[in-house]
Amino acid sequence: MIQKAEWRQILLKRRKEVSAERRTEASLLLREKVKPLGRILSFTTIGSEVDTKPLNDHLLSEGRLKLVPYTVESLFQVPLEEIDCILVPGLGFDKENYRLGYGKGFYDQFLAKATHILTIGVGFKEQLSEEPLPRDPWDIPVQELLLV
Repeated sequence: MIQKAEWRQILLKRRKEVSAERRTEASLLLREKVKPLGRILSFTTIGSEVDTKPLNDHLLSEGRLKLVPYTVESLFQVPLEEIDCILVPGLGFDKENYRLGYGKGFYDQFLAKATHILTIGVGFKEQLSEEPLPRDPWDIPVQELLLV
């Protein structure tokens, strides 16, 4: 069985190989798909993740962007009662909605406190693993996947 560290390398490589054209298309599609979701906690794109800037700018203009945490500490200061949906980045996802992140467990800790809020894993279609990703007891799946 492939371990998490090796999966991270595989999934990061897949994500980096997404073409510039697909990246632009995915960013616009993400904005369209998120329109009906209410008040959103989003994220700032890191490296080769789906570009959330157009989405975040749009949500901000509508007053629906509740927070884009810039630090791990700010993530834990989110007033959960003001959020309808949490967009969650990842290196990859599997068909059971488990995600593989960078290995620090910050999102898992946060999601454990936000069980009443819709959680959506966001990424490229190329980040979906056909086989289950390795997981630990503290790993928390997202409720839905939005892979563009």
